[in-house]
Amino acid sequence: MAYDAAVDDEARRSRTLAEIRSRFPAVEERVQRAYGLRVPRHLAVFAALWHSADDAERAGLNQLGVAPFGLTEYLAPDGLSLVGADGLDERLHGRYRCDPAEFVTVLSGDSDGLHFGLWYDDPAQLPAFVVFNWARDSAETWTNGAATLLVQLRHRIDAVAADYGTDGPEARQLRPLSAALDWFAAADREAVAADGLPTWARSPRQATAVSLFPSLPPDSGDPRLARSEQRLRIFRAGGPDADGLIADAERELAAGQPAYALAVGGELHWLDADEYRERGLALLVGAYRALGRDALAGIAETHAAHRDLRTVSVLTRPH
Repeated sequence: MAYDAAVDDEARRSRTLAEIRSRFPAVEERVQRAYGLRVPRHLAVFAALWHSADDAERAGLNQLGVAPFGLTEYLAPDGLSLVGADGLDERLHGRYRCDPAEFVTVLSGDSDGLHFGLWYDDPAQLPAFVVFNWARDSAETWTNGAATLLVQLRHRIDAVAADYGTDGPEARQLRPLSAALDWFAAADREAVAADGLPTWARSPRQATAVSLFPSLPPDSGDPRLARSEQRLRIFRAGGPDADGLIADAERELAAGQPAYALAVGGELHWLDADEYRERGLALLVGAYRALGRDALAGIAETHAAHRDLRTVSVLTRPH
């Protein structure tokens, strides 16, 4: 009987998808316990793509430079055995120096510390979309609005075609991976449908000069995002003007309007200057707690306590 590669592909992918889906509830529980966050089902679809990839598909993934990192590592066959090295908090894994608390890493990238994450406006809700950050470049956090990791990979493939042409060797090498994405697309749509649209996914989206800004309830105050660049210049210069900006944010936070404190705290976190570290963290944590986003406050506090780690690869397998 003749060998049918399409049948083999179907069986390989279907088997892996079923296995990953069977592990997903335990991963959900682990992340809820460790992070206080909800995990979207589309992570399981990416994990199935990754773990079922044949040599040609793996070559495409390698060409894009992507690999599981962060939450997606829990979906490996022995992923739930991972623990923080030397007793470190597992929430530090994949958390680069300038990452905002809303950014939770799920994928590594190909250069300059590129990594991809889920964006959690509110830890009680599913993440709004996928975000990315070049940690060893300027480390700002942005998004192209991809709802899932597979959609993000498709963006990457399309970018290769735009840069090198659809018939060039770079695009040709990605065709097997593109075919695999096509196969998993139905499962990806099913995952999104099962989860439902995240609360903040379609909210109007603004940004500071260095990051997306989370969607907030309308009574949270004015974050003055249009002045973010100006604030960064003032913070870099230091002195009374910088102290005044921080004091304004502290007063608004104390008055029950955390939006400005969240904006200023996020800018100071990204700026990463010693003289602002304590007050910047207090603004962030206070704003998150005022908003009822305690899981993000916990991430910010843990990150601040261990920001000088030599590596962001914290998870390890017990000896």
